Amino acid sequence: MHRILITAFEPFLQYPTNASQQILSHWLEDHPGSDRSTFVTEILPVEYVRTEPRLLELHNQSFDFALHLGQAPRIDRFNLEMIALNVKSDPTIDISPLNPEGPAAYASALPLQQWSGDLTEREIPATVSFHAGTYLCNATYFWSTEAQLRRGKTDRSLFVHVPLIDMESENPDEAIRLGSKMLTRLTRLIEDHLDAA
Repeated sequence: MHRILITAFEPFLQYPTNASQQILSHWLEDHPGSDRSTFVTEILPVEYVRTEPRLLELHNQSFDFALHLGQAPRIDRFNLEMIALNVKSDPTIDISPLNPEGPAAYASALPLQQWSGDLTEREIPATVSFHAGTYLCNATYFWSTEAQLRRGKTDRSLFVHVPLIDMESENPDEAIRLGSKMLTRLTRLIEDHLDAA
């Protein structure tokens, strides 16, 4: 049986909620379960000094795959991120590497185009995005990929950006349900990938 870690983020900045947290919470309530995987979920803090140690603690449990969700403004579909940059950016600090001894970036060799197409065919709008930015979403992707590689697990980490959910809109529950549907299908694609490995 596969062990899969799924994380989302708590609210931050001016946003009263976090779409990734809402989607994961709904998915946990609605998830029918799987006979192929055990899922461990975590809501991460939006703070470098707290997120990195917590993520490393989680990876000490040894997962077959780590899937991370985070919200992003100005997107209208689910972005499967291809690259984790070795860059740490924050309004209060200078730009610096996440790991001074690490590579410039980690590039995923997962079948992201195939997965994106599969989601879109099921009326779940998705695309492959070049990289996860330079803030904590990207850092989580980088740290997670690095932790998996230390255990000899290549291409066992993925970051997905989800669109913001406007709780003042006419039907925010519809966007949350769509995100939950995306997560259900994506975890099944990941399970298929692990089965074939």
